[in-house]
Amino acid sequence: MLKKVSFGQVASDYAKFRDELPQVIFEQFKQRGVELSGKKVMDLGSGSGIFSRALASQGASVVGIEPERSLIKEAAALDSSQGYNIQYLHSQAEIVDWPDRSQDVITALRAWHWFDRTAVIREVQRLLKPRGHLIVIQSVFVPRLSEVAQQTLQIVKDSGVEVKPAGAMGETKERRCGFPVHWFREWEEAGFQLIDVWEYDYDLSFSIEEWCGKVRTISWMTSVEEAAKNDILTEIKNHLSKCDVLLVIPHQYSVAVLQMP
Repeated sequence: MLKKVSFGQVASDYAKFRDELPQVIFEQFKQRGVELSGKKVMDLGSGSGIFSRALASQGASVVGIEPERSLIKEAAALDSSQGYNIQYLHSQAEIVDWPDRSQDVITALRAWHWFDRTAVIREVQRLLKPRGHLIVIQSVFVPRLSEVAQQTLQIVKDSGVEVKPAGAMGETKERRCGFPVHWFREWEEAGFQLIDVWEYDYDLSFSIEEWCGKVRTISWMTSVEEAAKNDILTEIKNHLSKCDVLLVIPHQYSVAVLQMP
């Protein structure tokens, strides 16, 4: 069983510092036959609404599923400030009180590895319309391409924090386009057709403050005591103080697009 991580503890940081995906991802969806405009889309593990708003900007009617009330509150505030009207349901992704066969698309951004996958696959099967799409997305920064990221991780490790893959990402080292290989077998056995899987590299720019804010929201930092967390981040800031004003950090996202029969 996965150890539960409460992102509600860092809801305000999560809302402020979690980064969006590049808009090119929506062109990539279209190239693979996934249209969002006018569609009903459910965003599992919607957090502070980062991807829910991005989906809504493409013309989708979005409902976000999120187990942390504090994150829903942050999402609603951000929606209001940006002119979005998105519905959020306080719920686990594994048991969603929503009508059968009601969704054209179901998404999970940076979330699938936290779910009870057997249970959530059953819910996705129930909720999706025939020929509906499931889209699973992971995104990470790439330490091997960034001295700043490498130095940051070393400081965190030297402070006694266990840095390890999040949730089920640590179940195996074998990967296919960034995803644990056995996920593909699970999807296939559930009857999903894999339309495509791919990776995309991109850079994001951060001020030192923004970079430290992002680090605060990473899963292995959520259980660190606040005083210790602040000490770690202060050390990172001091270490990076001689760097350029903007830190350019390489990132990569992975996408699996699957379709119901």
